[in-house]
This record gives sequence, structure tokens and C-alpha cells, in this order.
Amino acid sequence: MARKYVWPKGHWSWPIKVTHKHGLRCDEMIFVGGQVDLTPEGEVLRKGDLAAQTNAVVDHIETVLDELGADLEDVVKLVMFYVNDGGVNERDALATLRARFKGDVPPAVIPVPLPVLAYPEMVVEIEAIAMRSPDGSRMARSASNPATHWDWPFSHGLRCGEMIFIGAQQPLDASGEMVAPGDPVEQARANIENLRAVLDGFGADLGDVARINTFYVGAGTAADWSRAAQIRGNAFEWPGPVGTGVPVPALFPNGMTQRQEAFAMLGVNGEKLERECVRPDGHWDWPIPVNFQQGVKVGKMVFIGGQVCQDHKGVGLHKGEMVRQTVVVMENIRRTLACYGLNMDDMVKVNTFYRGGASYDELHENLSVRSASFFDPGPSTTGIPLAALGIEGLTIEVEGWAMTS
Repeated sequence: MARKYVWPKGHWSWPIKVTHKHGLRCDEMIFVGGQVDLTPEGEVLRKGDLAAQTNAVVDHIETVLDELGADLEDVVKLVMFYVNDGGVNERDALATLRARFKGDVPPAVIPVPLPVLAYPEMVVEIEAIAMRSPDGSRMARSASNPATHWDWPFSHGLRCGEMIFIGAQQPLDASGEMVAPGDPVEQARANIENLRAVLDGFGADLGDVARINTFYVGAGTAADWSRAAQIRGNAFEWPGPVGTGVPVPALFPNGMTQRQEAFAMLGVNGEKLERECVRPDGHWDWPIPVNFQQGVKVGKMVFIGGQVCQDHKGVGLHKGEMVRQTVVVMENIRRTLACYGLNMDDMVKVNTFYRGGASYDELHENLSVRSASFFDPGPSTTGIPLAALGIEGLTIEVEGWAMTS
């Protein structure tokens, strides 16, 4: 499949040279990397203004999509990383974003509140996936909004072609009341049941999930991660999906311990699609037994779970060393891709979570190493700083998508 990479003229840029591009199209799939409100020289605009930056960021998404033969009505999935110290009403932030999407079936979305983003006074970063038929026609889409679910301005789940995108699944009931406030185990069970209900609306089930990502309240310890990970991981029969677990200081409203997003695939006529799941020999493992995989291939899509610098017993290596861990993590991605006969040139999107704050230097330290793993033009990318990663000593976790030729 031919690929098109774009970096629109006059678009914002990082203040260092990278191989990554703002957008990439491969067949009907379009990946827009995390968009932010910067100048072409990498300076933050509209400092600290969430609503103004959100609209500027959506403008950037629209520009990238236009160069790839698509528009905002083709967007199927959004991730909104935004700064919230408890003083931002998340519903208001989502309403600002929702106002930019006019279609009858809005995209699925997951909002992720954080104390800071990569640069000082940058308060929102949004990434997008869109789908447009190679012949230029719009693709049919449908939503799954179960009666058991709470009122939400976006689609709880969206299906387009063989792809199913599941937005933020949260421990809420139909009235929006929180289930088991502060209890990560019970909330993990509630989220899985909510995920199951959204999938059922498409005639799919947990066995069709290829990726599940979890944003959970934690301080970066194995104990925090493990409390609910076993519930999530073992909700799926072996072999399960790939996954990434991201600790955050807080979720809103208070008492929420986690929210999930998921990606599933199902044949257009409802048939199950063949899956190829891998855990490469000698690869790192999790600290407790779970059914997660390192890679899942369904058709032309390859999902790479969050890769970290650990050994086969789940113990961190090169603790606290960002550059050394980044090199190992990128090699883990290469090894997983090689199981499918693929290489780094087949990557279409990478998401990076790294230990750091609102610092140019901290982002650029790992961005330069990650970027050097790809030939120019490289995949689209998103980079998010965290106070801590999921396990003690980790400084970086990278997940990705690849597509076969």
C-alpha cells in the first residue's frame, strides 16, 4: 500500500530536527500525531488558555487531514491530553472539543488529565485517527451507545469498516453515578463490563479487542499497577490484546481510579478475523501473570503494546537512565515487528510516555533518540510527560501501530 506523509507548510514544529511527520495515510487509515499550539519555531502560543489552544489544535488537525484528502468528519478517534489540577471542568473541555465535530456520529474520545504537558504553559495535545476510502468517498460509520451508559458528548464506540474504536470506558452507571468510588478492583470490573456492552452493540466481544489502554491513578509502583491489572488482563482469554498502562495523579470526578480505551476489529459482515499474537522469545514480561501480548496482528493492522525496559521477570533495567532505556525500548519494538516480517519502516504511529515535566530538554532527550530509530519520513508521534511510569525505575514506555504492505 502506498503511503503519504505530510508536514504542512508553515505548520508548527519542534525546535529540534526529527524524522516524524505530522500525518500519515496508508490506504483508508489516517494517523495524525499529537497536535499542539506552537509556532513553526516551537514556541507556545495562547499560553495557558485551554479553550483557545483546543481550537487552535483542532485547526492543525484539520490542516493535516486536508493534505491527506480528508476532513474532520472523517475522524473516528481522538485522545485529548490536557492540563487539569482540579480546577478545570472536564465536561466543559470536552464541550469545546465536541463543538468542532458536526457529524451525526461523532468520534470516540478519551480525555486524559495531567499536571503538565511537554512545554511550559502548553495545556492541551490532541491526536486523531481518521478513515477515508482510497477512492475519496466517505466511509460508513455507526455508533454504539448502550442504554446502560452515561450521557456523553461523543460516541462511546464507533465502527468504520473493520475497525472498532472504543472511547473512555469509566466506572459510571447510566445516570452517571460512580461505581465503587476509590476501589480500583471493583472499578476495573465495572469498566470491563462497560466495554463489553459497547462491543455488543456492534456484534463484537472481548475476543475481538486488539488493544486496550488504561489510564489509572497511581504513583508509579508495581503495587499500584498490579491492583487492577490482573482483572483487566485476565478478562480476556489467552491470547489477549496488547496493552499499555499509564499512571496519572488524578482522574475526574474524584473517586475515579481508572478509565480505558480500546481498539477492536471485526469483519464487515460480522465474521471473526484471524489474529496473530506474539510474545517474542527472551522478551521482557510483566511482574504478574496476565494474558496481554506484545504484538497483535489482524489483517493489515499490527498493534504493538507499550514497550518498556524490563527483563523476563518484570524487573526494570537501567533504572532512571532515559537514553539507555529509550534505546532498549526501540529495540523491543523492532523485535516485535520482526515476528511479523516487518521493520521500523512499517510503523505508522508511535505514542511515547516518558518521565518528565514541562521541559524542553526532557522531551528532546528522548525524542531525538526515538526519532533516530526511523528513516525520514517517519511515523506520526505523540509524546507525553508523566511524573512516573508504571513500574519503579522506568523512564519511558512506547506503544505503536504498524501496517503491512
